[in-house]
Amino acid sequence: MRTKSLAVLTQSRRTKKLSRTIAREHHISLKTVIHHTNAFKKVNGRWIAKKYDHTSRSMLISENGKLQSIEISDSRHAKTIGRYHNAVKHYLDTGDYTKLKKFSRRKIKDSDGIIHSFETDPKIVLEINEKIEEIEFFEVYDS
Repeated sequence: MRTKSLAVLTQSRRTKKLSRTIAREHHISLKTVIHHTNAFKKVNGRWIAKKYDHTSRSMLISENGKLQSIEISDSRHAKTIGRYHNAVKHYLDTGDYTKLKKFSRRKIKDSDGIIHSFETDPKIVLEINEKIEEIEFFEVYDS
């Protein structure tokens, strides 16, 4: 339910559709979404997604040469991690390092208060991506 609720919240922020309609499309009630996210406010009788929230969620981050899952409790951190992943994808697709370089000094604090930094070394980013591709291959074709 939490995953569906976060999907409804994300779509509510990105589109002009009514939150209730989006929730219905995800086969979940708006009441359940509000309960799991606490990220909506009532404005003129309508439920509107807040600009940011404090709903905890797990996300993957590349740090110290490996991919690891961290739990964050702020949508602003989730947005930063998403932008980092977009910069990594841009680097892997084009070889252009400029977008990835912007994350060299950025840090993220997880739910436990531990500070994490982003992996921005191009060689290590490539190695991490190769490991991910190997794992996905073996999961699909494992006998």
